[in-house]
Amino acid sequence: MKRLLFALLASLALAAQGRIVEESFQRDPGPLDFVRGEGHEQAILQALAGDALVGLDTKGSPVPRLALSWRLQGNSLRFRLRADATFADGSPVRAEDVVWTYQAIQSDPEAGPTKRGILDAVLVSGSGQEVRVTSPKPVERLLRELGRIPIARKGAAALGSGPFLYERKGDEWFLKARPHFLHPRVAGFHFRMIPDENGILDALRKGWLHIGVPPARKELAVPPAFREIRQPIHAQVVVWSRWKGALGWLERWRAEAFPEGFLGVKGRPSRGLWPETLGHPPMAISSPLGARPDRLELQYTAGDDYVQKALMALRARAAKDRVELDLQPVEAGLIFRNLTEGKFQLACVTVLFDPHPWSALEYVEPKGPMNFTGWTHPKLAALLPRLRAADAPQWRELQKAWSEDPGALPLVDFTSVVWVDARLEAAPSPLGLYLTTPGPSAWRWKQ
Repeated sequence: MKRLLFALLASLALAAQGRIVEESFQRDPGPLDFVRGEGHEQAILQALAGDALVGLDTKGSPVPRLALSWRLQGNSLRFRLRADATFADGSPVRAEDVVWTYQAIQSDPEAGPTKRGILDAVLVSGSGQEVRVTSPKPVERLLRELGRIPIARKGAAALGSGPFLYERKGDEWFLKARPHFLHPRVAGFHFRMIPDENGILDALRKGWLHIGVPPARKELAVPPAFREIRQPIHAQVVVWSRWKGALGWLERWRAEAFPEGFLGVKGRPSRGLWPETLGHPPMAISSPLGARPDRLELQYTAGDDYVQKALMALRARAAKDRVELDLQPVEAGLIFRNLTEGKFQLACVTVLFDPHPWSALEYVEPKGPMNFTGWTHPKLAALLPRLRAADAPQWRELQKAWSEDPGALPLVDFTSVVWVDARLEAAPSPLGLYLTTPGPSAWRWKQ
């Protein structure tokens, strides 16, 4: 009888293990922190372990998350929190947690720059289950941006209310399904550190991973047990410059550094200054090409093989013009700090934009989360209030002003290419697999 019971328990354990989704990180996301955490890997952890007031569906439209409903009152949004939301420690989610999270981000100089930019000029108040958020931004934009800020418990920046309970053990990250209003349909996620893209490919082929991004090579065949999900996403490799005139040279090199097929199936050379996927037409830098520099220092996120390959091609093209492009890999957390503090000449990171045209304003607004160079323009103050609609004619005028002396230049536009275990039902979106609602909570294993 004991032997039979043991066999049954072992069988159930194996079945449960089969419901865990195996994934990988190429870079350490750092400690889970809903105030200071920054970067793509950290965003994935926060999306699994936390909830924002609103979510974004696979089309990028706002949907209820922590807030069951909202209404516009004057220039304020009033949110009604759901009564069944609890943090990982079992405590209920209250308005004071939302207020604390927003104000902690606003007051902490080390808070994630993206979140600080979103909450610039935002006023928040509330009590019980009611939250009031006031902002000069258009409602359509504000709702989508608030979906990027998961709420932490008051005084505990690492404690979220999401559908999965977070735990880290060395270079492994575990997220276990917990009772939650999204009713997660998979038992959880297990991320392991695999820094090399060829290591990820090997793990996929051996079935050790259920989801993974293959190397950007055309000739790779999808393993029989997987299906390939491919679609354009609102993501670009972007270079910021504090060196006057450098971006004009990068734009010149960009056009020639990436021949047909060089970037593989995952990317293509950017054609303009703002993402075309957001509805912005291509536009070139309008200022004359400045004096040729002898040497430029370019920081980039360490461990990103794809970006490194693109930058090495850019460096080879720069050498033809007798310019030394010194590539300097920097740890993810440090490069965001260097950007925020202006400690760079050129700096390159991958950016995932929100699915609306206002995302480009993060480059130009005085406290925008991507305005790392302090860019401004005499027309800026007059143009910003007139961008209330996605098709306002002032967009073109503002982009033209940006083109006269931009602070940043995109190099590569991304297409998401992911291999997913054929037994796993997962819905793709322009925000990727993880950052939508219900997102991973709705994934399920086929019987």
